[in-house]
Amino acid sequence: MENKRIIVIDDHPLIRFAFTQLIEKEEDLSCVGQADGADSGIEVVRESTPDLVVLDLGLGDGDGFKVMDSLKKEFTELRFLIVSRHTDPLLAERALHAGAFGFISKEEDPDIFIKAIRTVLDGNKYVGPMLSDRVARRMMENQAGGRKGGLDSLSTRELQIFRLLGEGKNNKQIAGELGVSSKTVDAHRENIKHKPGIGDSISLIKHAVTWVEKEGH
Repeated sequence: MENKRIIVIDDHPLIRFAFTQLIEKEEDLSCVGQADGADSGIEVVRESTPDLVVLDLGLGDGDGFKVMDSLKKEFTELRFLIVSRHTDPLLAERALHAGAFGFISKEEDPDIFIKAIRTVLDGNKYVGPMLSDRVARRMMENQAGGRKGGLDSLSTRELQIFRLLGEGKNNKQIAGELGVSSKTVDAHRENIKHKPGIGDSISLIKHAVTWVEKEGH
């Protein structure tokens, strides 16, 4: 039986190296490619046709949502496992809805990383122990109609822009990463400001920075 083929997409060289080493230690798994950005990752996937992509959400020229959106219709059997420093269950929930089969924190133990890979390759969903309870609770509250304000009212695109604002990106940088125009980013920013609990431009940036600092550590 052929080894399962895996690609790692992450903008940190040490992370890519560590993930590759963990994968290659498994007799039935092979890392067949790496990429440090969204566009290069999409290209590597198209060239290598892997079974699974280990994917970071934050990439220099885009994000994991962009990668999944670009590839999931083209490769219907391809599985995505998000491994991220971001630990807010809202992002995990959105990633799973966007096409990811798994979501774990980069702070998880290596054996959890391999367990997540195997679970996703088997066609099952997996959320790491650091997030599973909170993600399950969010989904139950959503089903009960208990979450309607604040960040929960943001669309996935608005949440992407909110996160990038919190990382200190300006409109031009955000537009480049997401492959949209600056006017589109402006329009989304205006929409976000009118969401409950956000407010004006200064409050928007303050909320975004605080959220990124909190959920990224």
